[in-house]
Amino acid sequence: MNSQGNHQSFIPLKFEDFTECFWNISRQIIDHSQGSQLTFTGRCEVSDGWYRESGQLVLADGQVISSTRRYLWKACTGGVDVHFDDEQFFHRIDLASAASQARHFCDPDDYTVSYDFLQWPVWTSLWRVKGPRKQYKMLSIYRKVEL
Repeated sequence: MNSQGNHQSFIPLKFEDFTECFWNISRQIIDHSQGSQLTFTGRCEVSDGWYRESGQLVLADGQVISSTRRYLWKACTGGVDVHFDDEQFFHRIDLASAASQARHFCDPDDYTVSYDFLQWPVWTSLWRVKGPRKQYKMLSIYRKVEL
């Protein structure tokens, strides 16, 4: 808070704020179609334009499996364009605001995401996915690893 009792203004982030460091990830997935809950703990890094994530996914029955994913991140004016690893566009992360949203439609599934950067360097993404065979919510909390 500043001297007037107002919350401090958000300073826009840059692509470089995410790079050349590690982020611990804690993720909860609530699968409404299956009536189950999964958890993921892991780590990611953005380096050389690639977002790389790996960790352990705990299934509803307690089974633990290794999980990895990667996306191509490209800096753009005011944010980051996220691409699948085949370089197809996925969505844009708006870094000019403390909270941003994006949508990706992959017929027949609809993906929406909300990013929250208010507690930087802790940030979150909340995905809501709806489709004929999918209906889940996935909350990821990222915490910068201080080396």
